[in-house]
Amino acid sequence: MITQEERESLLRALEIKHVLVYCDGLPLHRCLKIKRVHDNFNLTELAAILGMGVSTLSEIENNRRRVPYKYLERVKSYLYHEMYHDKQFVGEIEQ
Repeated sequence: MITQEERESLLRALEIKHVLVYCDGLPLHRCLKIKRVHDNFNLTELAAILGMGVSTLSEIENNRRRVPYKYLERVKSYLYHEMYHDKQFVGEIEQ
């Protein structure tokens, strides 16, 4: 379940064109969960897209672990440059 703060951030993101997730000061782990929920992925599906284990992703989203350096660029790419619809990759957004 997402918090009211996450819900409001997601709603702001939907109002702003060319921004996939409007984090507005939220930490990376919260942005990751907001976008995963927005894209309608479960943990297993997103972990496969990011190339990491499900437990690693869960620990990151729950702020029990930082994003391992080897996944950091991939996570940033997912958050800020990739668009998905119905669990399908739509394309990249250049900012």
